[in-house]
Amino acid sequence: MRNLRIITAACVFAGVAAPQRLTWYEKLLLLQAPQTVSGVVLDDSGHPVAGAHIDHSDVQAREQLFSDDRGRFQLRTRAPAVIVRKLGYDGRLVRLSNSLLIRVVLHRATRRLPDCAARCLSLETSAGAFCLPTVAGVQAGEQGRYEDTFVRAFTLPHGSSAAEMLHGAGPHWSLGIPYTGDVWESSDYAEHTYAASGSDVIDARGTAPGGKRWRFLGRYGESVSYYEADPATAAAFDRTLDGVCLAPAR
Repeated sequence: MRNLRIITAACVFAGVAAPQRLTWYEKLLLLQAPQTVSGVVLDDSGHPVAGAHIDHSDVQAREQLFSDDRGRFQLRTRAPAVIVRKLGYDGRLVRLSNSLLIRVVLHRATRRLPDCAARCLSLETSAGAFCLPTVAGVQAGEQGRYEDTFVRAFTLPHGSSAAEMLHGAGPHWSLGIPYTGDVWESSDYAEHTYAASGSDVIDARGTAPGGKRWRFLGRYGESVSYYEADPATAAAFDRTLDGVCLAPAR
């Protein structure tokens, strides 16, 4: 299960900014030669955005991971793409193979996950906040536990795909961002943010090589995600993810 990997990417949403480490596979996706990338981050009104995080790169210098007071940033990287994120804004994907001078406009995150008003299924742990609706054709498994991690799998028992969707929560489960390799490889990548108190919820999705779909909905310590799903399976799982709400605090 992909979510059980140790995730070592930096996550600005949790207040953490550390050098970003890549898996062996992600290192294979790096560009052959490093390039110097400069840019400026602005909001909808054209004002500079300070402290925006330049995420999903191979940069090790902490000072290069954020925009300055004028919204400017510069880094030297072999990453084929990065995502620029800031608490309270939708993340923005920037492909770097042909872009050395970048103007990034971040849009305010105006959507919020609703509080749950109908019956739904959450993880029985104080670490979990997401509650998933019952959707026809999607079967929820029993909750499992490994040390301080709680997880439940969702499947399509009558479908043609072996893909599954995992809902997990725990202090080591997720840093609240999608896998760097998925970000780099995806076509039709989209990322939106649900504004939340202290830690935004990222809703990212993309199409992997070969046409398989993936989607990641997460915050620090919790995520619901699927990978390598055919379009029909992805559509069924999306009906579940589109109905996620916030369960009452335990």
